[in-house]
Amino acid sequence: MSLPRRIASPPILLRVFTLADAPRVAELCGDWHVAQMTALIPHPYSLEMAESFINACREACDRGPVPTYAIARAEDEALVGAIGITSAPEAGDSLGYWIGRPYWGNGYATAAARAMLALAFSRLGIDAMTAIHLVRNPASGRVMAKCGMSEVRREMRDHRGEVEEFRVWSIDAAGWERAAQRS
Repeated sequence: MSLPRRIASPPILLRVFTLADAPRVAELCGDWHVAQMTALIPHPYSLEMAESFINACREACDRGPVPTYAIARAEDEALVGAIGITSAPEAGDSLGYWIGRPYWGNGYATAAARAMLALAFSRLGIDAMTAIHLVRNPASGRVMAKCGMSEVRREMRDHRGEVEEFRVWSIDAAGWERAAQRS
């Protein structure tokens, strides 16, 4: 299945990463405030890591069906973050994202999450999607709630060498359809 290279969802645009994005990815991911809220962004974060990340994202988009896209502002296509779907046999399909700190609080994560959920349920044949966030990151919980997701549990997990509490959210295709009709 061929995935779209660009998805417009104002105020953002999802697009395939290019290697020209690497310096900006390194800058945004290199911010400890961004990295610490994720499970996968190492810190410190180098240009080489950004290039490797972008190459992996491009390969995932090319082979599908679990894409990772750059999140860009629709007005000027400035890179503000990334969003993707991962699939694991034991955990199912999961939504994950990060937004660069200068862009927090602008609705970019919500718009990107809605666009990815629409893609997941309409084009990828996904039946249900989960997402998790640190309890100490309530902004991510607000994004998930705005997308129609429901909290299904809380759990303690290792995070960067410490045990922390996480909230686990979920939505199925029928729930997404109801949420999309309300928005």
